[in-house]
Amino acid sequence: MTDSTPTSSTPTDPTATESAGTTVTATVRGIELGRARPEIIVPLVGDDHDAVLAQADAALKTPARIIEWRIDRFRPDLEDSEDHRDVVLATLPALRAKLGPDKALLATVRTDAEGGSRRIRDLDLAVLLEALMGSRRAGTQSQVDMIDIETSRSPEIVARVITTAHRNGVVVIGSFHDLEGTPDEAEIAELLRSQRRLGADVPKIAVTPRTARDVLTLLSASLTVASERTGPHIAISMGTLGVASRVSAESFGSAATFATAGAPSAPGQLGADDVARMLELLRP
Repeated sequence: MTDSTPTSSTPTDPTATESAGTTVTATVRGIELGRARPEIIVPLVGDDHDAVLAQADAALKTPARIIEWRIDRFRPDLEDSEDHRDVVLATLPALRAKLGPDKALLATVRTDAEGGSRRIRDLDLAVLLEALMGSRRAGTQSQVDMIDIETSRSPEIVARVITTAHRNGVVVIGSFHDLEGTPDEAEIAELLRSQRRLGADVPKIAVTPRTARDVLTLLSASLTVASERTGPHIAISMGTLGVASRVSAESFGSAATFATAGAPSAPGQLGADDVARMLELLRP
């Protein structure tokens, strides 16, 4: 099981902890999201087994403690969902072994509807994510520590994936990506709250700014939700305009930021070493 204890705010969720009064955090492999400096997450976007493991080697040389496997970028030549699932599961043990016991593995299948590289039916997505979480021996920790589920998928599929994750001690990131613009502050805040109501341990929103004021809107909404102290969340403004949101995460309440150890997985990502230095310099 994931290293964590229950909390009264999410009694069926084995991944949340409550400490320092009313501060709710999510803990995985000793990494506590929602406390102190935001975590750096480095994505692996290799398109085959060897490329993913090579990128993992590079990621291990950075300060990042959470490594994201962008499974939608893996083996794009395989369009059949079952064939794709088989090769993903074949690579998982080697990747888990390479990361070792102290790095958390986040599995993400970003669909084409939200800027990803794979078109996949909701049911096939659920089967893939469940297979990743269930690939463990009895009494051992899941090879996947965190799972990303897009909360815009069908409510039944979202609920199914979250239930499976919590049953396996896996932290859930409930994500939403706006590729067209930036909603208003109230809408962003409510979206993060609604993701938590669905059962996400770490709600996540990423938006596309058109002006600098859009970045301020995202940051203000993040700060509002953080002040409610209901648990960690991730809020990102993408692209060049939004870079400030990636390095000022702690000041505005975001629990993690994404950075690279090579190829980026989204516009506006900076190198992990640079982000680590800036996070430290900008600590409030």
